Amino acid sequence: MKKTGLVLSGGGTKGAFEIGVWKALIEKDIAIDCVIGTSVGAINAAVIAQNDFDLAYHFWNNLTINQVLKLNSDMADKYVNQWSGDSFDLFRLGFINDLFSGGLDISPLRENLARLIDEDKVRRSPVRLGLVTVELDTLKPVQLMIEDIPQGRLLDYLLASAALPVFQRQEIDGKTYLDGGFYDNLPINFMADSGYTNIIAVDFPAPGFKKKIKEDHLNIKVVNNSEYLGMIMEFSQAVIQNNIQMGYLDCLKTFGYLHGRNYYFDIMGPHGFYDKLTDFIGTPLADAQAQQEIDLLLDLPPEADRDTVLLAIFSLLERTNYGREPSKMISLLEMTGKSLNVPRLQAYSLDHFILALLTALEKLTEDNLSFLKQADTIQKAFIENTDGYKPTTILDFISFYVLFVGAKNDLPFTMLHTLIKKFTPEFTLSMMMLIEIHQLLNQ
Repeated sequence: MKKTGLVLSGGGTKGAFEIGVWKALIEKDIAIDCVIGTSVGAINAAVIAQNDFDLAYHFWNNLTINQVLKLNSDMADKYVNQWSGDSFDLFRLGFINDLFSGGLDISPLRENLARLIDEDKVRRSPVRLGLVTVELDTLKPVQLMIEDIPQGRLLDYLLASAALPVFQRQEIDGKTYLDGGFYDNLPINFMADSGYTNIIAVDFPAPGFKKKIKEDHLNIKVVNNSEYLGMIMEFSQAVIQNNIQMGYLDCLKTFGYLHGRNYYFDIMGPHGFYDKLTDFIGTPLADAQAQQEIDLLLDLPPEADRDTVLLAIFSLLERTNYGREPSKMISLLEMTGKSLNVPRLQAYSLDHFILALLTALEKLTEDNLSFLKQADTIQKAFIENTDGYKPTTILDFISFYVLFVGAKNDLPFTMLHTLIKKFTPEFTLSMMMLIEIHQLLNQ
């Protein structure tokens, strides 16, 4: 059986994402035989080799800037904000000399890592550890496995791997080291050179260089982040917890345990209502007004058969970003969820997600009822708009939905047509789905 290596990218506080990935690997019993990281990835790699998830989770969930940096206000303004905002190349070329004349004091990080990481446990672990750093004087890469690191110096080399130029010099035996991201921020080649061809790589956007993969025979599964992770020195607990959850869900999706484009669906969970909805969509509705609404949304003649209705739905779906997704029904649900701003970072059964759609619809309607009743809102919706207006917001959607489904039967067709012309394909299909769900519930 091939052994598996885990490669972790550097990226400051974005590294919380990697803890979520580790959580998913543990949950699904995906064994790791070696873990190699750069910068924060090296620190996370040491904790993974140590095999103490609860300790790592507690560390990240309670992380503050004061646990990493000993700051004064001038240094914070000049370096932290500059590093967070500028491009990597501009920072590297323009500020490196100035920064190495002093640099941010990371003694709090050293103290906290000394409590977090047990070097003896790491050395005894069946999971091999590797890290990447760079010698400053020669700019030569230093790639070390745990057996290559002198006893008692693991913490020194972990800090060397994470030695951003904004930090104070990281010296070991008279040599100064630089963050490993200056050589390879995603050391897949090092993992392959260490004998592991079955590789899981956690890759997210961060300053640094990534080497082109040398080998073409590697079995690589890459876990990417599905949304923005924040800045590399963003210590907001809300952002960190969000990133841990994202790493967990994105890893489960990468390995096929969850499905979907924007959301995360457990398709093995209960989906009796979803199956009924799949069979129900496109069939003639007992409610004449609801049927008329569907016909108007899809630009269909009265009494169109189910095949014609489904063809209209799928043709409209092709005009969206979901056109090539494998499941048309799941795509319709995801589109509706996005229109209603249903919370994204959680795993849903298909039936649970439909309930979440209805819950979000009810809340949005209640929260914006006063706005929806305003004469100005109604007037703007039904007046011709010729200035290229393109509705995209949640408030746009809920306004159009309430006005459309609440329109009186005797409202002139021209007014309804004016309203419908303002709908994007996503809004149109989302409204259609909500009408169909309500009609199925009312049967």
